[in-house]
Amino acid sequence: MRYWRLFILAGLLLVPFGVQAEDGKDIFKSLLCGNCHKVDTGKANPSLKEITRFYKGKESQLLNYLNGEVGSVVNPEKGDRMKRYIEKTKALKDEERKALAEYILSHGD
Repeated sequence: MRYWRLFILAGLLLVPFGVQAEDGKDIFKSLLCGNCHKVDTGKANPSLKEITRFYKGKESQLLNYLNGEVGSVVNPEKGDRMKRYIEKTKALKDEERKALAEYILSHGD
């Protein structure tokens, strides 16, 4: 009987603390990114699939964009629209920003 308690305790200790990759979806929702960026459709704004095509294999470039260090490679002429939202992504912790980028990039074909 005692062994199951040790097993559960060991399992809890192995679970990493902090932001998980699946939290990227929650961050995406909490920042209201989905109001403009849908998965498949992108009329006025690029869809997640379009964003993923531009940043495929370039996660560090996407992270730099979300940190406000570089401009967007997707519709750079509309970059001014994103300035106030980039301020929000800049305020995220590094782990949260990474989780958000991973969520965005998970929409590839």
